[in-house]
Amino acid sequence: MRWEEIKPGQSVRIYDNHDSGFGGRCGRVVAIGTFTGISERIGALIDIHEPLLVIIEPEALEEVDLESLQPGWEEVDL
Repeated sequence: MRWEEIKPGQSVRIYDNHDSGFGGRCGRVVAIGTFTGISERIGALIDIHEPLLVIIEPEALEEVDLESLQPGWEEVDL
């Protein structure tokens, strides 16, 4: 993806085998841009539904539709 395509709240997937170790995971964009006192844009802050947020560069992201479940998945009430 490019910087211009990323927006907060967007559903994304991290490319497989990403250096961060979180490749293949899906999540939502929380913020885009500058983090930890650096004056240049370094990535997008992604909520991957774990107790941490990860910063991933735009080139390693692809847009996905998290609203629909993958084949074989089913929602149930517990």
